[in-house]
Order: sequence, then structure tokens, then C-alpha cells
Amino acid sequence: MKLATLKSGTRDGQLVVVSRDLTRYTDASFLAPDLQAALDDWRRISPHLTTLAESLEIGAVPSARFHEHDALAPLPRVYQRVGGGDAFIAPRDPIELTGKSRDARVEASVAAIVTDVGLATGEAGAREAVALLVLAADTVLDGGQTGTSTLSPVAVTPDELGGTWDGAVHLALSVGSRTVATGGWTPFPQLIANATVGRPLHAGAVVRGGAEVISASLGDTVRIEMKDAAGHSIFGAIEQQIGRYGPPLP
Repeated sequence: MKLATLKSGTRDGQLVVVSRDLTRYTDASFLAPDLQAALDDWRRISPHLTTLAESLEIGAVPSARFHEHDALAPLPRVYQRVGGGDAFIAPRDPIELTGKSRDARVEASVAAIVTDVGLATGEAGAREAVALLVLAADTVLDGGQTGTSTLSPVAVTPDELGGTWDGAVHLALSVGSRTVATGGWTPFPQLIANATVGRPLHAGAVVRGGAEVISASLGDTVRIEMKDAAGHSIFGAIEQQIGRYGPPLP
């Protein structure tokens, strides 16, 4: 199942189900108004979303063309994040530099969105808590300040990755001109279990995996994407131009 949040004029957007080939979507807001609401009641809501996704694939429900430019981050804001910021701009919005900054460091990663995870949960329970996977991009300005963060246009359930998911994602991540193998990154069950040693995680928490870091300068465009074995985009692409917010400081 693939889910996205469309721009709707509200802070949390409109929840939709997206076809596997990322070409069509159907409204899911009658099941949950936004993704956070779905995650808050994931055990009950996710089977209905899965049924809706199956209906979309066979053309049994109304649908419209899916455009990645119309998507917010699947979760525009989160209550908890393990690694990176907790408020997300849209995946096609520019990365805006401030002051005298002309350069930024972009950290590209795969991230897990979890259901409720109790205090001191073991790795088996942590794996069961992975509801969705996304791509993430976090920006650090050249002065070391934290910049913007975003998620890929589409979040997917782990079963969409088939045999390339075993708690880690065994697919290449394209970051600009680089291709990075992700299978050697720390598995998500271990990351999630470690994060719950001192605190529980609440539904909708985002846990970032390993990251590939690239440097970008004013005017550059950063593109982050992951494709399956057949060359099809799984999450859609994060594509952001490095721009200027306001005039540079003197």
C-alpha cells in the first residue's frame, strides 16, 4: 500500500491512497482525515486502507492523476523524531538558505514511521511497529544550523518492498549523481529498540536510518529517489532547489 498527503489548504493535508505505479490516487479522507489520524488508529484503519488500495489497482473506485508536485510530506508535522527535524516542508519545495549561507549539507536517508512502541521494546516488537517507510532529507546549513527537513511524496508499507525488506532496506538510494547501497545500514528494529530504552515512541514517530551526506550550493538541485529492481520509483522523488530566503546579511 502506498499513501500520500495532498495539499488541501490545511496544515495536515488530505490523505490519499496512491497506485503502485504512482500514476493514480483515490481519496482516503473518509477513513481518516490525515495520515496522523490513521496512524493513531492503525490496527483498525490500515485494513480498510489496504482494501481501498486493492480497489484502486483494479479501477473499482474513483481516481485521479497523481502529481508529486501536489503532495506535502506524508506527515507534514510529527510529534516525535529520532534523528532530524520534526516539521517537514513539501518534497518539491526549495531549500532556502538564510543570512550569508551559500552552501548546505543534505543528509539523505530511509526512515520508518511507527505505531505506538512501548518503553524498552525488543527488536521483534520494534519490527512489528514499522507501519510505513519513506525517504527523508535533512538540511544542515554551512554554519552548522539545522535547516529544513522533508519526506518523500509517498510512504509505503514494508510489504511493498517484497524481498528487499528484512528490517533493513536492501535497495540502492540515488542521491544526486551518487548511488548508495543501504543494506549495510543499521536495521530499523535495532534503531527503534534502542530509541525506546529511555522513552516510548508514539504513533507517527519518525525514525531515521543511516544517511548519505552530500554538499549543495546556492542554485543546485538535490534529487533523492529509490527504485525497485525493474527501475520503477517506489516513493516518488524528493527534488529540491537550493534557494535564498530574503536578502543575504551584509
